[in-house]
Amino acid sequence: MKPPIPTDEETRLKALYSYEILDTPGEQEYDDIVLLASQICGTPIAMISLIDEERQWFKSKIGLDVEETPRDLAFCAHAILPNTPQVLVVNDALEDKRFAENPLVTDDPKIRFYAGAPLITPDNQALGTLCVIDKKPRQINEKQLEALRALARQVTLRLELRRTSALLQAANEKLEKLSLTDELTGLFNRRGFLIHTEQELKLFRSRRFDRDLRLLMADLDGLKQINDNFGHREGSFAITKTAEMLQKTFRETDVIARLGGDEFVVLLINMPKDTSESAIERLEENLSEFNRSSGKPFQISISCGLIPLDPEDDSPIEEIMHRADEIMYEQKRSKKTLKL
Repeated sequence: MKPPIPTDEETRLKALYSYEILDTPGEQEYDDIVLLASQICGTPIAMISLIDEERQWFKSKIGLDVEETPRDLAFCAHAILPNTPQVLVVNDALEDKRFAENPLVTDDPKIRFYAGAPLITPDNQALGTLCVIDKKPRQINEKQLEALRALARQVTLRLELRRTSALLQAANEKLEKLSLTDELTGLFNRRGFLIHTEQELKLFRSRRFDRDLRLLMADLDGLKQINDNFGHREGSFAITKTAEMLQKTFRETDVIARLGGDEFVVLLINMPKDTSESAIERLEENLSEFNRSSGKPFQISISCGLIPLDPEDDSPIEEIMHRADEIMYEQKRSKKTLKL
């Protein structure tokens, strides 16, 4: 007999998928529970079965070679139905009209005895079962039933712990990303830039690799005037557009960051001097092209300071950034002089 579909099947499947357990490799802690169930109940076959939309998949098993079976044939698909006893027990499948003609009974593995304790989540959703199987009819006593229920609770507890651990890891990764990136532009922030640059400097100074590093400090010109005259929303627009232009101009292998306010920095990795200078020219061209077509009442421009790094120079990166900053401010001052 084909097992009916639970009335809350959509919610049940959503709960099952939230554990992200399907099709994962075997794990010793689940194998240990299956082994205990088999030994306690004295059956040659035991498994942790999870009922997917069209199949039952075995997270762990003993005495069985297959990885999954169709849901329509699964004893466990009956065990997860509402109003089913805490453990579904089938003493002789050939005498049970639900299973007598089931291919798993008439053919291999020739199931005759089945006992399955549903895996119930804290939200009262049945994900599957911990079950034991024999190829001959048999009985199961109350102590064995109690042990099977207890082991099923341990499976559910481990699934909960697994999901909680995954959620915490994802949250930590998100926090880590937030701590290393600038919220407005999505570029690295100062901390993210320093962490990545320190690693590059170690490789560079070790001379184990043929590397060339250059540091570009860039300042968005006139941000205060944009904020004062047109509002902070337009100022934020100018910042994000500058970030986009930097990403458009430089390579994915370069480390690009917003240090804060109107300050940006780029670590150019293995980019020769003439190519670096050409990249700055392209950046200015990209900004000029944007200014011509933006329709904004202001122009976006930047001042840059570019310096090469010396593997013999063991100065802190902040000191190197300061040197590039001085060159950048010379350019910024020269722009102001030209305006005067």
